[in-house]
Amino acid sequence: EINREFQLCATYPPVVSVPARISDTTLTYAARYRSKARLPVLSYLHPNGASMTRSSQPMVGLKQARSVQDEKLVEAIVATSEPAGMVPRFRSERNNIIIDARPTTNAVVNRAIGAGSENMDHYRQCRKVYLGIDNIHVMRDALNRLADAAVDAADVSAAASDLGHAEPAGMMARIQSSRSSWLSHLQNILVGVKTIVEAIDAGHHVLVHCSDGWDRTAQLTSLAQLCLDPYYRTIEGFAVLVEKEWVSFGHQFTLRNGHLGHPDRFTVIRAGRKRVPEHSEETEDIDCEDVETESAEDGAQSGSSIFGRFATRAFRGVQSRISSAIQTASDNLDDIDYADP
Repeated sequence: EINREFQLCATYPPVVSVPARISDTTLTYAARYRSKARLPVLSYLHPNGASMTRSSQPMVGLKQARSVQDEKLVEAIVATSEPAGMVPRFRSERNNIIIDARPTTNAVVNRAIGAGSENMDHYRQCRKVYLGIDNIHVMRDALNRLADAAVDAADVSAAASDLGHAEPAGMMARIQSSRSSWLSHLQNILVGVKTIVEAIDAGHHVLVHCSDGWDRTAQLTSLAQLCLDPYYRTIEGFAVLVEKEWVSFGHQFTLRNGHLGHPDRFTVIRAGRKRVPEHSEETEDIDCEDVETESAEDGAQSGSSIFGRFATRAFRGVQSRISSAIQTASDNLDDIDYADP
């Protein structure tokens, strides 16, 4: 509970799981070695004892900096699924994996800004795998190209139908000609998920990270859990998965959903509670419309620690209502009798 007040990491949940033998002091120093202080913590524990943890990139830099505390933390995590004292002599014998979701070039270039990727000479029980998944900006551009190609294909098909002409090239042909590389991006993600699932199913540990550990990392850990655990393939389980991997670990919904681009559409409403004067005819307390609005851009100026508290506490406040709505929807689905085709 070292992160109860979000002092260790502002974008992590207040309670994180780490090996019991790791002290709070070690966690404090390990967090300093990771971008945004997002140190390796538990994401999923498989019944066979294997586990999946998540973090952000290490702050290696051009001088190849290292952190003994971070190395001890990763070693302790690996030791939970392997006999103590077993250190592979050769890298080919290392079954535990550190997944770096980025392309190799991106990871190397980040050294210039003081970040980078793990030096595997110091993580002797693991091997590293680069997945080559591009960042959010490349993904957004690919999705825009895909959407444009789909709209163009629909428009051309509709126009040809109205004129009575033969239908031109199909949707898939236009998507491929758009050069969006969208299917290649999906392939890279699914190949990474396959690597994680196979390793955990075999009883090995996997540490997943990208740059800051809240975009590609959340995608990989969520999809892997959907494959590994049938609970997360239920309506209730999927809601828990979104809360656990995305909300609690500080995914930047505000930035990723484009709220800041349309401040006029989003306002924060704060309502106060006032007591009716004694001379009033009504004697009970009423909720008054004492409303103060704040634009989305103004709200985004708050610090990351405030965002961490808001994301966790706000979701916690509506969690019961969301769970109730999900349960109601699930019950309604069970009551529907579908006709046998």
